[in-house]
Amino acid sequence: MPWLWYVGPLALLVVWYLTGLRGRHESRRDAELVRWRALMTPQPAARRPAAKGGGRKTTAEVAGPRPVRSMPSSLERTLQETGGGAVVARYELVPKLAYVAVVGPDAKNGSEYQVVLAKLAKPAPRLTACPLPILDGQRVPNTGIQFRKDPDFMDQFLVEGPEAKAIGRWLSKRVRDALRDLPDAWLLVQDRVMALAAYGPVDAERMEELVIAADAIFAEHGSEGAPSLLFEDDSDEDDDEDDDEGDEDDEDDEDEGDDEDDGGEEDEAPASAPAGNAKQGAPASGSSRPAPRRS
Repeated sequence: MPWLWYVGPLALLVVWYLTGLRGRHESRRDAELVRWRALMTPQPAARRPAAKGGGRKTTAEVAGPRPVRSMPSSLERTLQETGGGAVVARYELVPKLAYVAVVGPDAKNGSEYQVVLAKLAKPAPRLTACPLPILDGQRVPNTGIQFRKDPDFMDQFLVEGPEAKAIGRWLSKRVRDALRDLPDAWLLVQDRVMALAAYGPVDAERMEELVIAADAIFAEHGSEGAPSLLFEDDSDEDDDEDDDEGDEDDEDDEDEGDDEDDGGEEDEAPASAPAGNAKQGAPASGSSRPAPRRS
């Protein structure tokens, strides 16, 4: 059959082209992951001189989130519900509590995405919050759980779940604000696990924003005191200790001022307040988390 003389070389050419595309994609993805870990690295560590010989930083030279082979079983189960696919990498944010997973396409799932998975302090109502679909350039009507006191949030996100009132309480203003900061994020909550995912190719800055948004949600509902998911600089703590020593002489003056201020501030809105009732501009609970310093 003479046509085989043409089909054979053409098939080899297609395979070579597709293999080359995959290799370039994986190289770009690996470079973005190294860059993301550098962004998550505290500033002094990021300023460390490069190894002799120069060149691009390797994974071993970055002191950001640590790569791990597996996560706690509850997080692994939730990861499978975020879309499936082949897990490319896992990174530890807080041991046993919070991780980042990078998922690539496989035979059943053609999308690539990144997801922060974290354990919650208490069982939460099962819910899914995703960007409100756009049809013909316009947002479709929001048929999910209604947040009438927060129309801006309803214009951006579709929230679904079987327990509307419990979900409304769980999605406090602080949680909704975190989602608004990352309008293409998907939030999945079930039992004592949350997953915040961003779909699309790996991008270092976008992954950093994903962790920052997850950190704000984790600060509201996270397990074991909700430690920060961001890699902060230890030297700041040393500076604080030095400042404390320098302030010892002023303790008496400060005590007098504290007596006058006690009871003057209003209590912050609790995390269990109904959705939309949190005070404007006030965090629901916990201290604000600083963004990671970039080199």
